[in-house]
Amino acid sequence: MVQTAGKVKRGFNAEWFAKKNWLTASIQKNSLFCFPCLLFGEDQGTWSRTGYKDLKHLSERTMKHESSNSHLENAVKLGLLGRVNVAAQIDSAYRRGIDSHNRKVEENRYVLGRIITCIKLCGKCETALRGHNESADSLNPGIFRSIFETMCEGDSRLQRHYEAQLVFKGTSSTIQNELLDCMYEVYREEIAKQVDNTSFVAVQADETTDVSCKSQMVIVLRYIMPDLTVTERFLEFVEVKDKTGVGLSNSIKAVLEPLKLKEKLIAQTYDGAAVMSGNVRGVQTVMKETYPNAQFVHCYAHQLNLTLQQLCSARMSILKVFFADLTAFSTFFSGAPKRVAALAEATQRRIPRPAAVRWNFKSRTVNAVWETRDALLQCMKHIREQPGWDAVTISEAYGLSKKLRDRAFMQLLEFFSLLMPEVDVLYNTLQKRSIDAPGINSALCRFKENVQKMRQKTDALAATAHDGTDEPGRRVSSTAPVMKEACDTVISQVEQRFSQSDHLIAAKLVDSSFFPQHVLSFPTPELDCAVKLWPALGNKEKLKSELTTLYRHSELHTGNTALSLLKSIHENNLEETFAETVILVKIIVTTPMTTSESERNFSTLKRIKTFTRNTMGQPRLNALAMLSIESQLIQQLQDFIPKVIDTFCQKKDRRAAFLFK
Repeated sequence: MVQTAGKVKRGFNAEWFAKKNWLTASIQKNSLFCFPCLLFGEDQGTWSRTGYKDLKHLSERTMKHESSNSHLENAVKLGLLGRVNVAAQIDSAYRRGIDSHNRKVEENRYVLGRIITCIKLCGKCETALRGHNESADSLNPGIFRSIFETMCEGDSRLQRHYEAQLVFKGTSSTIQNELLDCMYEVYREEIAKQVDNTSFVAVQADETTDVSCKSQMVIVLRYIMPDLTVTERFLEFVEVKDKTGVGLSNSIKAVLEPLKLKEKLIAQTYDGAAVMSGNVRGVQTVMKETYPNAQFVHCYAHQLNLTLQQLCSARMSILKVFFADLTAFSTFFSGAPKRVAALAEATQRRIPRPAAVRWNFKSRTVNAVWETRDALLQCMKHIREQPGWDAVTISEAYGLSKKLRDRAFMQLLEFFSLLMPEVDVLYNTLQKRSIDAPGINSALCRFKENVQKMRQKTDALAATAHDGTDEPGRRVSSTAPVMKEACDTVISQVEQRFSQSDHLIAAKLVDSSFFPQHVLSFPTPELDCAVKLWPALGNKEKLKSELTTLYRHSELHTGNTALSLLKSIHENNLEETFAETVILVKIIVTTPMTTSESERNFSTLKRIKTFTRNTMGQPRLNALAMLSIESQLIQQLQDFIPKVIDTFCQKKDRRAAFLFK
């Protein structure tokens, strides 16, 4: 576009199109136009109909035009062009269809939320979702269906859906299983968020068996929450086929890998099997290749007495049978009050009730049966000969009396009645807060010396013939080799588990009961242990200075635990001042040690064992354990049900998901 006025010749610069995005031009008319006004302008103005040609005053005329009301109105119309659904404006039936669909989606999501609430309640109470016969006229329709029907009685929306809906009622096993999977997925996402926001994590793994005798490995995480509370969270059940050290470690790594715990994992603890705790190719050694900061510890959840008993049973089948027979005495006298009364009359004491997760159960049972062996024989004889006893009781009493007359059983019973108290003494010694390196070594030496003395007496114990044993014609096998192997196994396992107990020594640095002593003499050996164990403590000198200052200010350590010290530092806004000390305290609190402080919180691992003893192995065991064991966490998640519904919609096919969004 070129314009001549006298001797002045002006040309249009195309850069104007970049300056004014509303500006356009017509080659045929050799004029400029406003694109929005050209489309929507109703007047016959210059910019919308005839076109603008005066290049001399182009700058001021463009500024005037873009400030006009008509231009602004037309520009808004152009901006909103295509945003309004024309079909919705034209077709009222289409609009009503959308409203109807939205109401149905809201109704379906409401019903789905109530179904999830029912499943949460069943999981919290550890009850089965399905009954034997779920027909309408069944006398046992199942807990879930009964709860759901009860909820319908006070909820008209739910009742209307339940009566009118033919397909999606929520009572089918398919829907329940899909919801269980979605709930567990949302739970895992929440655990991943919590782990991502914490500084350090410890992993606990153990083998557990359900009522169907199906063995699985359970994995539990321990960490500190943002509100400075210590929590242990169930993570997953793992069915392991390869039970070698490498196979078990690969299974654990596969579970931990999505959480990205490369530097955060500072502790690992496992049960008594040598394949788990062995320092050659055990799980703890293989795990350290991937997680170098994960120190192996013997924690309060793996009680020493139970750990050694499980290890001996795994090594020797005769001991596995022995402890199973020993448990039969507790089971026999734990059910019927009549049996308990007969036992009290004969022995003047009780036999401990079966509790596989209690650390001193086997020890107390061994002592009780050994000390009352003669009175137990008389009690069994009384049950068999006196009237008023049922056939099952008489049959079981006869079997137990045969055990009390079995020479091998009684020899092993006497042997473990001497060994178990030694294990108890060692464990109680390690539980003391005042434990130190010399104390640990001294306790271990005393324990090994006493067990070695017992090993030397095994031949004499195996030659003992107790009263009433050795029935005629019965072949008796020597138990001396079994006792000797049990002694060797116990000694080697204790050495492996407590040869490296620096974490117990380092814990004294933040134990407030020792602070008066630390003021007089700084605990340099304990500090060296801590820095050697945990690379996260990078500045040793700064840590020493912080601890020296902390020991002198008694107002900061009014509590009795390391966690209370951490809370005190946080409440007084001294986290930056005591930065290295905070790291040390968090590591020690996160590490599940063998201390009385840890025993104040009931172990999640123990609760899982209790859960599996009452649960049949099934595909949704992870979800059911999550609902039962972590019910408190589920209740705290305000958006748990909406997240489960969204996850459920994502997993459904397109047609089914259309009903919920």
